[in-house]
Amino acid sequence: MLKLTSRWNRLYAVLAVVSTFSIFSCQKASLTPESPEAQLNKKAAVSAQAGATIATLNWDQTYQKIDGFGAFGGRIVPFFESAKRDSILDYLWGGSGLKLNILRGKVLHTYPFNQQTKVVTIKPAGVSIDVDPNSATYQNLTADEKEQLGQVWIIKKAKERFQVPFVMASTWTPPLYMKTNTSSISAKWFNGLNFNTSSTAFARYLTGFVKSFQNEGITINAISPSNEPENVFSDWDASYWDASHLGQFITNNLRPELNGAGLQSTKIISSENAAWGTADNFLSGMDRSNVDILAGHGYVEISGIITGQRGFNQSPSMWNFSIGGKPMWVKEASDDGGNYDSGIEGGLKLAVNMHKLLADCNANAYVFWLGMLAFQNNEALICTKSDGSLEFPKTYDVMGHYSRFIKAGYMRINVAVQNGNGLLISAYKDPQSGKFALVVTNTGTAAVPLDINLTGFASGALNNYQTTASSSGHWGNVGAVTPNSSGVYSLTIPAKSISTLEGNKL
Repeated sequence: MLKLTSRWNRLYAVLAVVSTFSIFSCQKASLTPESPEAQLNKKAAVSAQAGATIATLNWDQTYQKIDGFGAFGGRIVPFFESAKRDSILDYLWGGSGLKLNILRGKVLHTYPFNQQTKVVTIKPAGVSIDVDPNSATYQNLTADEKEQLGQVWIIKKAKERFQVPFVMASTWTPPLYMKTNTSSISAKWFNGLNFNTSSTAFARYLTGFVKSFQNEGITINAISPSNEPENVFSDWDASYWDASHLGQFITNNLRPELNGAGLQSTKIISSENAAWGTADNFLSGMDRSNVDILAGHGYVEISGIITGQRGFNQSPSMWNFSIGGKPMWVKEASDDGGNYDSGIEGGLKLAVNMHKLLADCNANAYVFWLGMLAFQNNEALICTKSDGSLEFPKTYDVMGHYSRFIKAGYMRINVAVQNGNGLLISAYKDPQSGKFALVVTNTGTAAVPLDINLTGFASGALNNYQTTASSSGHWGNVGAVTPNSSGVYSLTIPAKSISTLEGNKL
């Protein structure tokens, strides 16, 4: 489990393992010559405001499919024990909240495991998951049992109440008795799976985890055997993997074991390195033939670490290897910089990170680190004040600007920008319904006039949802934007803000 006060130690782990990295941002690396059609669209763009940024949406020029947005169902024990846990579930995965469609769980290393029957016990026997956290029955459980029971409750209730379609689980470490140093929970001194003795057992452990949740009526759609495999310096639960061994384990052990248990549809995710560029280096040298979803985390790159940066990567690196048509997911990101910031500056860091990973790096999904915390810290979307009330930092609102309006199955479409004025703009469409959303981030200190042109389609009024430094509520609708006689939508993007404009193709 991550230690919030010392999570920056992971930075040194990256330095210890990775020796090369890309110095180009996704945006720079992805520049390609414009087609004649794109050049024509730019020439045809109409501006209705002097000095305005002009954004031209092209309905027919598409990029990656969006698989969705999510968060980790934790921290598990504080989440389960919170008096507001039902509300928190709704605020994250429910219709009145973020409408997240992905829930990330954890393959705990503490489960009882019968290696003869291959059965993993995912919750304590004789205790209902609906047990009162204040009861003696619950209080008499061990810390491990509380965590095991709490996770089943979180995942099961999210599935039952909100039909969360995609549940996945990451593995911080195998059971300690399967590691090279059986007395250490961390990956220090390259402590990881003992391949000579435990490769088969660990594959069966992961498979048993999926089967046991299946017996609870819960489908684990995907499983990841690692979490930040290069982190060999932190004290929390971790396991060292090199690219060669992780690829071999997936191909030779995990995939066959899942298939043998009738879990052919369970996807495998890898490799979940701490930074997007680190994942590029790791995955490029790994057997990916049995990896279904390629994944990295969204923390700062090595170049940022050297200059003392922490938290969200503001210039993620483009992957340089061929992904072979496989989806790329951001499996974890948050601001672990240490200083709590519930305001717009903290929110804009997330907005920049999301834009660049989705619009410049073509990520298919974005999963935030913690859903909630029992105190105030930027590693969570929802925090708890000292009086027990919930606090929603602007990062929560920013997440909603994407997750509430861009659904699984949407396609990112081209936005040609002229006179950008520092705006970050991306657009997404639903090919089936004709709905579309335009997300605009302004990190600057001045308001920017924006003119929107549509190419290849027409629309009526656009609903404008906005978050600013002074806005109350979440993603408030500040009114409709209608086109002028030339079909141009004109509006002003406030300083330090994020806006989502939603419309329908006519």
